[in-house]
Amino acid sequence: MTATPSDPILAAPILAARILVVDDEPEILASVAGYLRRRGEQVITASSFSEGMEILAAPGTPIDILITDVRMPDGSGVDLVRAAIKRSGGPVARILMTGHLEESDLAADLKAAGVKIFYKPFSIAALYREVRAEWEAHRVPGPPPEPPSVG
Repeated sequence: MTATPSDPILAAPILAARILVVDDEPEILASVAGYLRRRGEQVITASSFSEGMEILAAPGTPIDILITDVRMPDGSGVDLVRAAIKRSGGPVARILMTGHLEESDLAADLKAAGVKIFYKPFSIAALYREVRAEWEAHRVPGPPPEPPSVG
C-alpha cells in the first residue's frame, strides 16, 4: 500500500518529534529516512548499532522516536531499544524493523515497554502511520521542540 494524495496521513500536521532511524541496509535507511523527511519530520540516521548507541548517549540529543533494525553486524536493535529505555528522557516510541523476529520471541521487558514490531517487507506509509499512532499515544503534551540548528 502506498500513500496517495487522498491519504489523510499526508494531510496531518508534522509530529514535531525527533526520530532516530537505525539500519545497516543503506536502501532501507534511505527509504525510511527520506519518507519521514518528506513528511517534514526531524530525522537523524545511523547506519550501525554502534553509531545508534553514540547518538542515544550524546548529551543534548533528545530522541522522541526510535526506529531500528533488529539484526545488524555490530549489535542488536533489541539491545539498542533496551539502552534507549534506560536512558533518562529516552524515546517515547520504539519500533523494531525485522524480517527475522517473531513477536513471541520478544522479551517480556520489551513487551511491557510497548515496543512495536514492523515486519519486512513493509509499506513505509504504514510504518509512518504506526509512528504517528505511537507518538500520539505516548507523547507528553507541550510546545514543539526547536528544530536542530545546522552548522
